[in-house]
Amino acid sequence: MGYPFQSADRSRTLWDPALSVGQTYVALARKVGEQYGLPTGLTENERLGGSDVDLTVFQQFTQGVYDRYCSTNNFVLHGLLRGLLLTSIVILEKGGGSVARNHQWEGGLLDDLDAYVRAMWTD
Repeated sequence: MGYPFQSADRSRTLWDPALSVGQTYVALARKVGEQYGLPTGLTENERLGGSDVDLTVFQQFTQGVYDRYCSTNNFVLHGLLRGLLLTSIVILEKGGGSVARNHQWEGGLLDDLDAYVRAMWTD
């Protein structure tokens, strides 16, 4: 059983992980969003058992987490945010968005982005 993430207009599936993986991602995103005062743009879709993604709001969430990541050199915080952020970037890019990058401060964050893209492939 999966946990599909679809664009809010339901025109495309952005990611379709296993149920527990999708639920874990949503729980992490919600908690980080709450911590940083960022709405996630994720809305539970009870009919499909996944989440609808408001890409405009999700863009702001992802950018906000990225900016927070780049604003510190705290090794532990980087580790905590890395998986959430890479997953969010892949979902965002699949929906046609992107983050405004700060190459100087991202410290190799996106080195594993291609691996995430391959692991999250939905087509």
